[in-house]
Amino acid sequence: MGNPSPGRKLTRFARLPFDFYQFAKDPASRDKARRVLIATYFTKSEQIALSEAVGLPVPSGTDLEHEAAYRSPRDAARAGRDARFRLNVVAAYNYACALTGYSLTTITAGSVVDAAHIHEFADSRNDDLKNGLALCKNVHWSFDLGLWTIANDYHVIVAVGRFKEESPNGRSLAEYHGERLRLPADSNLWPSPIHLAWHRKNRFVGF
Repeated sequence: MGNPSPGRKLTRFARLPFDFYQFAKDPASRDKARRVLIATYFTKSEQIALSEAVGLPVPSGTDLEHEAAYRSPRDAARAGRDARFRLNVVAAYNYACALTGYSLTTITAGSVVDAAHIHEFADSRNDDLKNGLALCKNVHWSFDLGLWTIANDYHVIVAVGRFKEESPNGRSLAEYHGERLRLPADSNLWPSPIHLAWHRKNRFVGF
């Protein structure tokens, strides 16, 4: 056995996770993986051709729909976490955007605001409410791009001069510079300074 590799370019061998190794050894599991990949990433004519090529039964239309809709247990669990995070964050902010205060809710309980991660989930793996903000979709987009961020005292910092905008029928993003964020009534749900610091350092484009 060698030592762990310090970098991909220096790696000579790799050890497969045991569960994946067991999966790959099972012919039925390999066939299932082939069917899901074919149904997900190829057109219907390609799906038929590829099924023939790898020796799988040519799928019916119903089979193709079923395989294309397949989600792994991990994907299904992630979808559940996403839904719970959104419901909890949006409710904490009373269904209103933390920056603009805008709120629009349909009679079926749909809301115009998103649940945004402050420290992006791909890096933090953190779905805690203190890592979330309720933001309108355009505000969410500009936050993820780092066009604005938040100080530890919850005042808004806009990357003035780093973008061009026109807002003939409403307030521009630049006008929110220096204003205090609209926060939940429960201070225990306010954004964590640790996550805010991450966003200022890793996303904000202004300083």
